[in-house]
Amino acid sequence: MSDSGDLLYDPTADPRILATGLAPRLASLQGKRAGILDNSKANAGTLMLAVVERLKERYGVRDVIKREKGIAGPPSPSILADLTTCDFVLVGSAD
Repeated sequence: MSDSGDLLYDPTADPRILATGLAPRLASLQGKRAGILDNSKANAGTLMLAVVERLKERYGVRDVIKREKGIAGPPSPSILADLTTCDFVLVGSAD
């Protein structure tokens, strides 16, 4: 508490240690299924669909599953279940 009586909070935190590592790198994208998790930010889905179209043309990505989450925060279990059928998933944002 300060001399003026105001209560001050320290917004810093200790670093978070992740329990899991990175997913293994795919040897090739040929014949792979891409997933897109659209976070509903402006143009995010459009940008990621354009990226997947390029990956299809250049590297032979087979198909794409696109799901949209309409709220900030983790996606629903049904969206996660759909995306687990993919070989890789693009997650991102754009404004």
